[in-house]
Amino acid sequence: MSGPDLSLVLPAYDCASFIAGNVTRALATFDERQIAGEVVVADDGSTDGTADAVAPAPNVRILRLPHRGKGGALRAGMAAATGEVRAFTDADLPYGLEPVLAGATRIRAGHAHAVIGDRTLPGSRYESSSLRRAMSALANAAFRGLSPGGAYDTQCGLKCFRGDVAAEVFRLARVDGFAIDIEVLLLLRRYGLVIERVPVRLEAVGKTSVHMLRDSVTAARDVAAIRVAWGRGRYRSPALERIGAAGPGPEAAPAEVPPTDLSGDAPGLPGGAPGAP
Repeated sequence: MSGPDLSLVLPAYDCASFIAGNVTRALATFDERQIAGEVVVADDGSTDGTADAVAPAPNVRILRLPHRGKGGALRAGMAAATGEVRAFTDADLPYGLEPVLAGATRIRAGHAHAVIGDRTLPGSRYESSSLRRAMSALANAAFRGLSPGGAYDTQCGLKCFRGDVAAEVFRLARVDGFAIDIEVLLLLRRYGLVIERVPVRLEAVGKTSVHMLRDSVTAARDVAAIRVAWGRGRYRSPALERIGAAGPGPEAAPAEVPPTDLSGDAPGLPGGAPGAP
């Protein structure tokens, strides 16, 4: 029996007030677009009953995890996901679901191994505090230091992957905190996987679990550890070497393409009826 077309992983911490509504929204969108989808809620040791707020369902997985951070929740969520495409975004769905659907469509069509949101692209709409912008700028600079020539909005909380890519990348990942975004992009870049970017439009601003000073210090430590681990060969992956060499599909597009236009309705995923291989 084949898996779903799309797995949506939501790393969640103290989200009881809104997580059930957003899971319902995702499932309704899948149904409306005739997508065989699942939602994986990775509860990162919440103290407010986040996991209990989500009603069990055949296409909903609820992971009750010890509190480790976004990276720990994402690794567990991606390990549990079974979709042909596996995506994650923040539990408050800050950019809605259209960029997820657009990314999944590009990946299933064979144009990319991964599609990431980028708040700097034309067509994006995003506002944040000066402190958050500074934190993002530092994270992007840290990524360029690890992977020269790579200019990405590393901290945009929306990323989609081909299923086999997600399985291997998150198996290799080791960061528990917010620097996992940098770690994941480094692996994609270093193994020559095709990355596309899509603009995102801020729709909702939920409660944040980010503590700027503490998390910035932790992220800096994690980036240093990533550099050491890469130098020592701890990210060695014959599987990603094969995937990168093969390309994303028979009609692969260049790594940098014009941003997907998300101004209209995103189509359902290609491939026929829900659940079609």
